[in-house]
Amino acid sequence: MEMLVCILMLSSFLMISLSKIREPDVKHYYFLDDLCLLQSEAILNKTAVTYEKGISFNSMGHINLARTIEFGNHRYTLNLGSGYILVK
Repeated sequence: MEMLVCILMLSSFLMISLSKIREPDVKHYYFLDDLCLLQSEAILNKTAVTYEKGISFNSMGHINLARTIEFGNHRYTLNLGSGYILVK
């Protein structure tokens, strides 16, 4: 009986502790991958491509609008007239 109570308590503590674990925020990784993919598509197809957040690449893969985008503690700086993306 004591062993059954002990197993019940351990399993309940385990369930409580596992429910508190969160998934890491990985949106910033997908963002950078999407930008690089669209930039390469613009260069390959020689056409202007626009990302869903209003970021556009011209036919040479250069960014048409400079801006800084933040995801949590990650900051992406998109440089005007180039294809460079700085990550801080």
